[in-house]
Amino acid sequence: MRQRIKTGFIRRHLDEESVAKYEHMLERKAENAEKLKTSMIGHLSALNDGVIAIFITVMMLEIPYPTSEKTYWGFLWSILAFLVSFFIIADFWYDNKSIFQSVREADHMVVVANFLFLASLALIPATTKWIMNEPNHYSAMNFGVVYFLATLLQQFLYYAAVRKRFERHLKLFVAMMISRIGYLLILNAALIGLAFFCPRWAILLYVILPVLSFFRAEK
Repeated sequence: MRQRIKTGFIRRHLDEESVAKYEHMLERKAENAEKLKTSMIGHLSALNDGVIAIFITVMMLEIPYPTSEKTYWGFLWSILAFLVSFFIIADFWYDNKSIFQSVREADHMVVVANFLFLASLALIPATTKWIMNEPNHYSAMNFGVVYFLATLLQQFLYYAAVRKRFERHLKLFVAMMISRIGYLLILNAALIGLAFFCPRWAILLYVILPVLSFFRAEK
């Protein structure tokens, strides 16, 4: 609306040559915007690869080297925490690749959704290490909240990326998304509730489920 008002104002106050140049500039701007949307998918995918590689590197560097026989078991436990975080992040990475593989362009909403997802994913290594070192109801519930947040934001990323493919059936697509989010909400609410009463069982499930999801033959 504002663009049309501005264009009308320019046409009334400029000569035909200036108006033609202005309209040509608008066409080039629109073309560049479309090219950016097309190339943005590759940029986001490469960005995610780099950021996730940094996450994994930082996680690995935080593993303390054993200085004596007494610290050796702590060293093994830190390796286990690293492997758990590694496969949880790998599962999210695989799902993200599947999302980007199914679309050809990314608009501003996709960019915002992707960065929100990466921000939540950055908390996974810290909370995983927390539940491995301090397995209590508080750490387990916080891990559950962070894991659910990352899962929810990945669903938002999926919606932002593929919503234009379902413009003709948008209501059905939104209903499917609400159903999927509802299922995730119920599952995570049950796990967070379990974390309050039986934190060790909840931690075990939080560790096993993402790892099994990653190693499944079909995603």
